[in-house]
Amino acid sequence: MKKVLLIISILLLAVSLPAATLSGLIKDIKTNKVLEFANVAVYENDTENIITGTMSGVDGTFRVFNVPAGNYYLVISYMGYEQKRVDGVTLNGKNVDVSSILLKPATLKMDNVLVEAEKPAVTYKIDKRVIDAKQFLSARGGTAVEILENVPSVDVDIEGNVSLRGSSNFTVMIDGRPSVLEPQDALESIPAASIENIEIMTNASAKYEAEGGAGIINIVTMRDKRIGITGLASVNAGTNNLGGNVLLNYTNEKITTYVSVDFSKRNFTGESYVERLLYFPDTTAEFISNGDRSRGRGGYGIKGGLDWFISKNDVIGISANYGPRASTGGSTTAYEISYSDPITGTIFNSYDYTSYENSTRGGSRYSVIADYTHTFPEKEEENATRSKGQGPGGHGSSPSVSNGNSSTKHQIKFEASYSNWNMDEESFTYLVDVFGDTTEGQRTTEIGPSNSIRGKIEYKRPINKTSNFETGVNAKFNWKTDGNNVYYYEPLTGNFDLQDQFSNLTDYKQNTLSAFALYSAEFGLFGIQPGVRAEYTYREIDSDATDSVYVIDRLHIFPTLHMSYQLPEYVQLMGSYTRRVSRPRGWQLEPFYTWWDAYNIRIGNPALVPAMTDSYDFSVQKSFGKSFVSLDAFYKRTTDKIERIQTVYEDDVILNTYENVGTDQSMGVEAMGNLNIFKWWMMNVSGRLYYYQVEGELYGENFNESSLNYSTRLRNTFMLKDTRIQVGLNYRSSSATAQGTSSGGLMTDLGVRQDFFDGVLSATLQVRDIFGTGFHQYTVTTPSYYTYSEFYRDAPMISLDLSLKINNYKKQQNGNGFESDNFNSEDGGSEF
Repeated sequence: MKKVLLIISILLLAVSLPAATLSGLIKDIKTNKVLEFANVAVYENDTENIITGTMSGVDGTFRVFNVPAGNYYLVISYMGYEQKRVDGVTLNGKNVDVSSILLKPATLKMDNVLVEAEKPAVTYKIDKRVIDAKQFLSARGGTAVEILENVPSVDVDIEGNVSLRGSSNFTVMIDGRPSVLEPQDALESIPAASIENIEIMTNASAKYEAEGGAGIINIVTMRDKRIGITGLASVNAGTNNLGGNVLLNYTNEKITTYVSVDFSKRNFTGESYVERLLYFPDTTAEFISNGDRSRGRGGYGIKGGLDWFISKNDVIGISANYGPRASTGGSTTAYEISYSDPITGTIFNSYDYTSYENSTRGGSRYSVIADYTHTFPEKEEENATRSKGQGPGGHGSSPSVSNGNSSTKHQIKFEASYSNWNMDEESFTYLVDVFGDTTEGQRTTEIGPSNSIRGKIEYKRPINKTSNFETGVNAKFNWKTDGNNVYYYEPLTGNFDLQDQFSNLTDYKQNTLSAFALYSAEFGLFGIQPGVRAEYTYREIDSDATDSVYVIDRLHIFPTLHMSYQLPEYVQLMGSYTRRVSRPRGWQLEPFYTWWDAYNIRIGNPALVPAMTDSYDFSVQKSFGKSFVSLDAFYKRTTDKIERIQTVYEDDVILNTYENVGTDQSMGVEAMGNLNIFKWWMMNVSGRLYYYQVEGELYGENFNESSLNYSTRLRNTFMLKDTRIQVGLNYRSSSATAQGTSSGGLMTDLGVRQDFFDGVLSATLQVRDIFGTGFHQYTVTTPSYYTYSEFYRDAPMISLDLSLKINNYKKQQNGNGFESDNFNSEDGGSEF
């Protein structure tokens, strides 16, 4: 009778205990980075039935609400990682925190050989997508541009021009800091071998600068903080490239330091065809041209940095980089020119010419960055609570009750930087007749350094276990002086004579002051992150070429909102809104003429105003096993859109310039899936379909152009022992512009990687644009002229990359309490 009463009492006690919340933090055991959207399943010990589940949030934490009292075990799974079981989880009416759970990258056993499994190429956060750069074999030996060819939301044409969801107005950051270079220059200067991952932020939060209407591309370079010496050395050579990269890291109890050196020389060649018609009242002029084009880029860079851990809560960092870079361009174009009657079509004059163009652009750049971070000590009782519970592996002693497990630290950070880019540019164009005589030519030179000083203060503080607050201020001061000279060829003397009317000096100044506030919180399964940013911009352009000083003096407010909601069965919903700005770039503002060739000239427009963009995004992600699929719906509207346009300059010469053409909008969907077909076959597929419209007024004429745009990517990775084979396909459709259309093409790539000596040495063979199907077509239609142009790049492009990993680290915890990454000795060949 006593036993029966005891059992009844226990049952009554269990029933009367309130439901509790189960929480924890999921990290990568090697990198110590948090893992977002990992699957967490809660099983009952006795029945082994799944009771409930959830997914980890953007900071790696998870919370399972309303868990009844009882004994449970957890099963944690994440694509590309070994499944983890956590036993001994007991709830008795109080909230339980199981502390950190560290997951190992998965390995596959094939014929007694262990092979590390492929990690997902793309992972999601609340305000960004993170791309694992090492996943793309066809990009080895290239730059960030080659990696972006494989990235959802990003398009790269065969000339290497990058666009984000159809727009070239985006910002490039390197390790979270805006680059002082133009986005295209920055991407082409970063070796692929030095990149750890790439973050795509189409709707960035208020924490980030609002520059870049299409969003932000953040390049995260490799850094290794394991105790000891680690590094990576690579060399590559191919049909159009030669380069190398060395990265060394050293870490002990007090410092982390690194140095990297890179060298690259790349050249792209191809063929062009242009058909142009100019309509005059009594004449139609036709220009048909065929030619060869080449574009080269090269240089070297040296970069180094040091982080000094003064104490457990204070870190000082300094980094610097230096490197001369240069780009070259050249073309030989044969022109067939005819003049005819617009009514009868009778040709009354024709002649042939050959145009030669050569250009160089480059110089040295350097920058210095210093920062200081202070982490405020946790309250003593809170610190004691967090120290209890399971160890790093998520097993051991019983989990304990915790006041919370937010991974956000109470910190303040100061940062300052200076950069200088001393660039010179020179171009020559010649027009040679059928007798070999030079009839005309132009020479243009441009000199002048650009400078930038930046400073910022950022502060973040956890409010409670489910909410955080961040704020900060930022100052940016940019200035440069351009000296531009134009010379015309004199056939009688064979010299180039200076043209004073086209030569001038231009001073630029642009200062931006900004501040932001950001709040984030979780309410059960719902997460929200509202923010606001204010930016004041003062821009002044003073040039001898104009009679006016062009000034922009404006204050802009940029609200942002990000939300997430977790549904059952590992389904995650996300929604966001941001407002961003696209300020004109320096070369779009230059109020002087530059000759591209004998029949094309360019000038900037200092009267351009910033373009403002409102962007909305909604996405859903579903995980099942080691695979996942996602679907994004987006809408973007830009006012005062900046676009390159063409007009007739004089006679037969076309003028290329820039205007605020009006308003454009795009609305569509983007889908992506990472599918583990078999343990040796992974497929990544993505596609984008959207409606695009641009309308406005151009030179007194209203226009309204629209198109249905689409693109698709397919990448298959086959894992055979210590060999990886990757086949990729990429297609991009045509798109409307303010004056016509622009189209892409189809490209197929192949990559094969062979590992040696347990992965310490690897060789990667890449073949890009295997069938030579990549092309770029462009049309312009106006009442006064019509242009059709196409460009085909010489293909295929073949390259071989050799990579050597240098690892001599120790498994230890430093004296200041900083925990180093938990590596086993057999992991010496793992990439960092």
